[in-house]
Amino acid sequence: MKLFQILFFILSLTFSASAQDLTQTIRGSILDQNTKEPLVGALIEAYLGETKKGAITDVNGNFRFENMKVGRYTLQFSFLGYENAGMSQLEVISSKETVLNIEMIEKITTTGTIIVRARKDKAKTINQMVSVSGRTFSIEESQRYAGSRGDVARMAQNFAGVQGADDSRNDIVVRGNSPMGVLYRLEGVDIPNPNHFSTAGTTGGPVSMLNNNVLENSDFLSGAFPAEYGNATAAVFDLGMRKGNDEQYEFLGQIGFAGLEFMAEGPLSKKSKASFLVNYRYSALGFFSLLGLQFGTGTAVPKYQDLSFHLHFPDKTGSFKIFGVAGLSSIELFQSEDTGDNLFGDDLEDLSYTTNTGMVGISRFQKLGTNTFAKITLAADASQTKTQLDTFALTPNNEIISNGGLYRDNSYQGKYSINAFVQHKFNSRNTIKGGIRVYNYFFSLRDSFYRTDRNVLTNQPLGWVEPTNFDGSTSLIQTFVSQAYRVNSKLNLNVGLNNSFFTYNNSNSIEPRAGISYKLSKKYKISAGYGLHSQLAPFRVYFEERTDTFGIKRKLNQDLGFTKSHHFIIGNDIRLGKNTRLKIEGYVQYLFDVPIDGKNDTFYSLLNQGADFGVVFTDSMVNTGKGRNLGVEITFERFLTKGFYFLNTLSLYRSFYTDQLGNEHPTVFDSRYAINLLGGKEFYFAQKTNKKGKIKKSSLTTDVKFIVNGGRRYTPANEFESRRQGELVLDNSRIFSNQYDDYIRFDLRIAYKVQTKKITQEWGIDIQNLTNKQNIFNRTYNPNTNEYKTTYQTGLLPIGIYRVTF
Repeated sequence: MKLFQILFFILSLTFSASAQDLTQTIRGSILDQNTKEPLVGALIEAYLGETKKGAITDVNGNFRFENMKVGRYTLQFSFLGYENAGMSQLEVISSKETVLNIEMIEKITTTGTIIVRARKDKAKTINQMVSVSGRTFSIEESQRYAGSRGDVARMAQNFAGVQGADDSRNDIVVRGNSPMGVLYRLEGVDIPNPNHFSTAGTTGGPVSMLNNNVLENSDFLSGAFPAEYGNATAAVFDLGMRKGNDEQYEFLGQIGFAGLEFMAEGPLSKKSKASFLVNYRYSALGFFSLLGLQFGTGTAVPKYQDLSFHLHFPDKTGSFKIFGVAGLSSIELFQSEDTGDNLFGDDLEDLSYTTNTGMVGISRFQKLGTNTFAKITLAADASQTKTQLDTFALTPNNEIISNGGLYRDNSYQGKYSINAFVQHKFNSRNTIKGGIRVYNYFFSLRDSFYRTDRNVLTNQPLGWVEPTNFDGSTSLIQTFVSQAYRVNSKLNLNVGLNNSFFTYNNSNSIEPRAGISYKLSKKYKISAGYGLHSQLAPFRVYFEERTDTFGIKRKLNQDLGFTKSHHFIIGNDIRLGKNTRLKIEGYVQYLFDVPIDGKNDTFYSLLNQGADFGVVFTDSMVNTGKGRNLGVEITFERFLTKGFYFLNTLSLYRSFYTDQLGNEHPTVFDSRYAINLLGGKEFYFAQKTNKKGKIKKSSLTTDVKFIVNGGRRYTPANEFESRRQGELVLDNSRIFSNQYDDYIRFDLRIAYKVQTKKITQEWGIDIQNLTNKQNIFNRTYNPNTNEYKTTYQTGLLPIGIYRVTF
């Protein structure tokens, strides 16, 4: 026995770090994916180069590795009767513990342990009900991908079928759909637009409030979503917030494009495993403005701040969570006071714009036996928008005078929500999940504009008019059931049903969902999916008012129902090696019951809205419009291995809508194709020790990105009518028939990281549009000068970042 102990000690030394190595702890838990029960006795193997170390989970499913040398590890997880799992290229740094939450799925047949070198498969999603068009992304990807700026929405633009709307915002166009069709879900709760300077009804903005430092690995879905997702027709971000460290305190400081921020996490009590995580951020330009420093923005200094927090309280039968995100933002663009050039705004406008958004939630996860668990979440959110816009004109003497163009908006909307579901595992083949979501919306919507045209009787200006003046509430109730059935080890079926009911006008939508995947071999898998999906119009649309000839205000859009769409998807996934894959998906999407104008605006469709700071709509909309999107996507990818990765995608697609007369036109998002080439290399340098005995290890990462997208769609001007009427008149008979030149951009990111015993520092620069390519944003026609003016998107933009963790 003593000899065995001596041999075990000697063998341990072959892997254990010496006193001259930078080390850290790797720990975590392993659970059954479908029941969340701990797996006792699971084997964990950690590989660093040619050496390895093993551990076994305890009675609570926890495991722990102490004194692990910093670097990138491959982890293998195995347990009798379960499919093996793995993680590759897991980075372990000296200043922060690596804490993992691993879930494994039970085998259908159990004849013994099969030793397989498993790897993390990004083709698989965290949500097991997803069969097609889903991908898990890590937070490290949002930090390292060139051009991502630490924003999950900009990071997702690297995926097949996804592209940005323009450089100034993070709206994403998925398979030709409007960004309005994107759903953001945080900790199981549908949340409002999570961006600073956002507008109700849109999903994008210049700066995200979702701080990637507090998020955990999450799912992105681009079509035929499972039944638990409703009120979305384009894509879903299913995001989670990570738990704070429950054993020791850790901190982060960072300054970069998004601002100055500080994060803290750690245990709430030594007597329990309760933990906290909190992050605060303030805009960098706003901070420098307080110091008297200017950066060429004139009076237009974007000021914003946001707060994210997550409290976790585990117990023997489950856990409580309290979480939230809040952001305040404002900007003033006073061109009447600032005669110099600035980076924002249109000519001769004074704009004061404020947006405030916040959400908070509390959830309870409860085990209901060994094969059943439930979760209930109570949440509340609210968004406020204040706008004051005055427009001016120049006299022949260049004097600024008001031209009467005045607009005011002071609105807020929010909701209280209850989200609950139960999941039960019948056996290794069959799992079912069902739940309900109740969203009670409340509104105070007010906007007004000043009419300078005169009353024919009094010859006085008509003055202020209120298109929207509404206080009230309504509800959206969703119920769903999903079933995952594994016919055998190769064939998986996912089916479900979602029902959405809008209490304001009693609209209802019953939506079947289905997915199937089949493994033809270890390296080849085919899949298919279908879903009927629906989405409400932006709420302001329903409460738009017009005054009739009798002076009575009427809401003309109050009977609008859901926009609906059929998704059909087929795909295959081919392994071309241990770390490389080729994925091809084809899709067709048919949209119907789309809101279009029912009277005068023949060419209007809501499908063309959602990629700007506001949503344009009419006062006589009907659900008679149609649309269709179709395309094929190719992904050629190498997962990070030996410091090198690439992600290359090609998307070929078309996007159409049908107008009031039944004629089909390209949508504004019909760019036809998108090419994305992304890659990076990581270089580790030899560990060094200075004269004082201080150990330092450094690394350099380089990431490059090359984009070629079809140009933005636009409607050409009717030059003759424009000159005749003295103002711009578009030729709507050719609506969205023209395209600007291709959008081409090259991004480069370089980061240098230094690790010491308790501190990790990183310096980086992300250069967007390295070649300063002039990509067209829009081109407008001036009938008075008979000339066109071209506005370009963002040119060369270097963004620095410094991050320290300790």
